[in-house]
Amino acid sequence: MKKDMLAFIDEKHKFLENSMQEHYRHYKTVVDIGLPLMLVNKLFNEKKDRIFVPKYNISSSEFDVLMTILSHGKEMSPTVLSENMIFSSGGMTKLLKKLEDKKLIRRIPSKKDKRSLLVALSQKGKKLAIDAFGDIVKINMEVLSKLQENEQTMLSDLLKKLLVELSESQD
Repeated sequence: MKKDMLAFIDEKHKFLENSMQEHYRHYKTVVDIGLPLMLVNKLFNEKKDRIFVPKYNISSSEFDVLMTILSHGKEMSPTVLSENMIFSSGGMTKLLKKLEDKKLIRRIPSKKDKRSLLVALSQKGKKLAIDAFGDIVKINMEVLSKLQENEQTMLSDLLKKLLVELSESQD
């Protein structure tokens, strides 16, 4: 697999060099940094799904919903939940229905607005989120153990710098 990924990146370089020579210098950065970032994320999510689906019968998106509610510490409106999600909220209603059917969340009437329902974790959902998070920690430790401690620190600092820059440019 490792050689496949590196060959994939190499293939993209060759394409850019041959097809877009005048822009290659600028596009090279996208292939050198952007593409590996996307591939790492893709492979990480595939690793998570290989655990989540058979072990917990949930998807990564369902896990993200559970963890968002857990980290929030109390029930949330679907709107607030969507705003606090890492992924896009396009299928939030569908996700919430699946989680409710699995008895991992419950919908409770809002005290402020009786017409709206808040989303809360059930005990089963809380336990599952905590257990699944433990598996994510193991995956991260396994992946990051390939880097030396100073490389982990450098990667962390660089990613945080990019996150700050990207989030500030969103404002």
